[in-house]
Amino acid sequence: MSRDKGKVVQLHPFRRAQNFDSHYELGRMYREQGRLDEAIREWQRAAALDRTHVEVRLDLGVVLAEKGHLEQAILCFKNAIELDPACTEAHYYLGLAYFQQEEMDKAARVWSGALRLDPEDWELRLSLAEAYIELGIYRKALRQIDKILKVQPYHLDALNLRGVIYLHTGDLDRAKQELRACVELDPSFPRSRMNLGVVYMHQGFLDMAILEFRRAARLSPTNPDVQYNLGHALAHRGEHEEARAHLQRALEFEPNMLEGLLLLGGLEIKQGHYEHAIRRFTRVVELDGEDAEAEGGLGQALLLSGEYEESRSHLEKALALAPENAHYHYLLAQALKGMKKISRALVHARKAVRLDPEMALAQLLLGDLLWERGMESAAREPWSRALALDPSLEPMAMSRLEPECKAEGQD
Repeated sequence: MSRDKGKVVQLHPFRRAQNFDSHYELGRMYREQGRLDEAIREWQRAAALDRTHVEVRLDLGVVLAEKGHLEQAILCFKNAIELDPACTEAHYYLGLAYFQQEEMDKAARVWSGALRLDPEDWELRLSLAEAYIELGIYRKALRQIDKILKVQPYHLDALNLRGVIYLHTGDLDRAKQELRACVELDPSFPRSRMNLGVVYMHQGFLDMAILEFRRAARLSPTNPDVQYNLGHALAHRGEHEEARAHLQRALEFEPNMLEGLLLLGGLEIKQGHYEHAIRRFTRVVELDGEDAEAEGGLGQALLLSGEYEESRSHLEKALALAPENAHYHYLLAQALKGMKKISRALVHARKAVRLDPEMALAQLLLGDLLWERGMESAAREPWSRALALDPSLEPMAMSRLEPECKAEGQD
């Protein structure tokens, strides 16, 4: 009996469904899983299949903004507004995208227009107040806050923001009053705790500031601003190791925080962690090539590492951005001295002393450079001035002055 050979069944390639709903729902699933690039692809396909669907454009715009593609996000939100001019959500997100681009005037215009559609959208009104604060238009910001509090007198975000406005305008007593009221209403509200700490810092109450920052950090441990402020306050109190830990934590949550990188780099110079400081300042230079503090800090860290040539390059860049900075002239003089370029070092040491006659170390360096040029008598004056300005320099200053005194005695 013969056996039939098995037949080969031809398989057709799998084709995904090409309808709007399948792409839209698949995008939502990817979004929930945190697979943003795949969500974007699916929602772009869905949007191409239905050119009148508002929600997909909002969802797509939000994810594009989260990925940092703000221009594409703005196009999505504008498209949603064209489809539904009364959609306040689209107006809110469009304003937020402009806010993230630091185009505050555009954000304010969009949000102001949206409030005509829904005057009782308090979150939108709060956002408009924040835009006005960024623009420095504090009276308009206060008007928005007052409109919220007239209807909702215990709106914590509004009360907190009013305290922030008073802080910006320098009215520290009213700022403290507002923020204390927030804390009394809700002791677990971290932003008010943090802002109250900032007020205490401005008033010089360092211990009270640290107390509020610690409370805020317990309530919101992943907030980079809270960690930065706590680190900043601890650094002021001289608790450098703990300050460094909090600043590192701030940068874990916001790696490109310029203030955090600069402060941590400066702290690491004080602690002798020069390689770490070089990395911090290099990152700031990569993010903002026009930051004099970063160039100066990088130059100082390289100088202390013995890298005089590279240090000089960055200090010259710092001085191109801030030509009247006495500290940078002093550091550059040190770098040039290390390179045995005494004449050029002398020029910058003299500039440092002229710009800041109270800088004792610059006076000491000027004396050293004059002495190296063979101008022993001229060196005595800046050495003596350095000692008068900072008695703690006595061992260094006297080691220079004593040979002169002995020589005079022999004469």
